[in-house]
Amino acid sequence: MLTPTHLVTGQAVFLLGAIATGHAPTLVEALVVLLASSIPDLDSRHSYVGRMLPFISGPLECRFGHRTLTHSLIAQAIFSAVAYATLPFGYFMALLSGWVSHSLADMMTPAGVCWFWPSRVRCVIPGNRKYRMDSMGQGELTFLVVMALVGLLVKPLAGSGLGTMGLIRSAIGNITSAREDYDAQKGSHAWSLEVKGRDNRSYDDISGSYPVIGPYGEAGFILESPEGPRSLCHSGSCDWYAEHAALIKGQPEITTTTTFRADRVRAGSLFEPLALLQSAGQVYLLGTLSAKRIAPSPPTVEVAGETVTLRYAEALVPAGWGNKLLTDIDLTIQVRHEPGVTVPEIQGLVESEAEGLHPLLWKWIVTTGGAGN
Repeated sequence: MLTPTHLVTGQAVFLLGAIATGHAPTLVEALVVLLASSIPDLDSRHSYVGRMLPFISGPLECRFGHRTLTHSLIAQAIFSAVAYATLPFGYFMALLSGWVSHSLADMMTPAGVCWFWPSRVRCVIPGNRKYRMDSMGQGELTFLVVMALVGLLVKPLAGSGLGTMGLIRSAIGNITSAREDYDAQKGSHAWSLEVKGRDNRSYDDISGSYPVIGPYGEAGFILESPEGPRSLCHSGSCDWYAEHAALIKGQPEITTTTTFRADRVRAGSLFEPLALLQSAGQVYLLGTLSAKRIAPSPPTVEVAGETVTLRYAEALVPAGWGNKLLTDIDLTIQVRHEPGVTVPEIQGLVESEAEGLHPLLWKWIVTTGGAGN
């Protein structure tokens, strides 16, 4: 087969593999596929890659012949094992997709491939000669067009990074399934939710795509909307009712978490270090505290008497509390940030208002890809 056919076939196979594994492909990985799709033809001086590297292709062709060593299962297995042990998964899959697809495509030609080299037996697909494709013939052109169409069709699906089951669940649009996928994968990426539904109070259509702030209840979400956080579920107990919900994977993201417990502290003293953390990323508060006359703001700030429950509340929330006294504080602080961003370590910015309060407000002790996200 011609080089363009191998390049297009390798990309199609790589994208199908990305869908099956839930791996979101990158441009660099796509370039690796192009390289890997060309490597087997190093054993031919007349191929594109052979003409570029004649000092390699010449000896290979003279010693082993075309479609032998570089097209063989043993060569692919050895290089794939090394790649799997040394390269990130995406690069390993790109190398494997390009190289193996080249050999399989050449098996569809009359000459076939010595896939079990050093055996000289030629492997062909299919066994009947009249169904195989001649190089530069009508059959290869048709195959090239089909592979190009497959690649174009599956590229958006592969880019979602949801995997086969995730795509099926997204197509069905079940919010419970979307929540299960989110719970299983949260912490490594930012997420959005494609929603079709209505407001439970005004009955307005709220269909659109919204960033996910966090989970809500057993099978719901807290979403970021232009009007503020909104709860979404498949019942009338949330702000919004979901008829259809599909999870969308966004950019890579790391969640750094820590806990803060104290007998009492002023809201103003709590807000200042939280504002500093916002230079690293988005800051959220989870947990409980006690305070008088705090205005509720569901779903992120819920109040029962003097007990305040924070559920993925933004760091700006304490700023609206003035300098109220907060007691019995038990919080988890999340900072969601891009990989490589350094989260400040903040110590001693909140002074004790009660004897025995620990002088360290923020001691970053846990950095994870998903804890508490």
